[in-house]
Amino acid sequence: MRTLTGSTEEGQELAKREQVADAPFLSAGFWDEGTEIVFEILSTHKSSNGPYIAARLMVPPTLELEGKLGEVEEHQTIRIGNLAGVGAARRAALKNERNKNFAVGDVVKLTCTGITAATKKGYSDSPNFAMEIQRPEEAF
Repeated sequence: MRTLTGSTEEGQELAKREQVADAPFLSAGFWDEGTEIVFEILSTHKSSNGPYIAARLMVPPTLELEGKLGEVEEHQTIRIGNLAGVGAARRAALKNERNKNFAVGDVVKLTCTGITAATKKGYSDSPNFAMEIQRPEEAF
């Protein structure tokens, strides 16, 4: 006979990971000038397409986003990928910090300040951002 153990904390962490795996990405096409969200970073990841974060929305508390099959669903957890404008704004916001990457627990206000048109055929337009980060002391 085996003894299996678990705790509420472990179960909550597993549930958080499951939410993240199903969370939609906010692509470049999501953003329009003036679009603003506030979110808390739940986890950071690396993929073959570059780094991305998983986040819990705070303002607005949910977003209605189209799924892979065209269905619209409400989401509280989202992922933000390797958009050039997000990376540039993050580097500027964290330029004087020891940890220059997003950290779990960071609260981020991300505002689209405009869209730069693609200059090459086959490339996508690129959103630009202003970013504010509130970082817990233990995240440095």
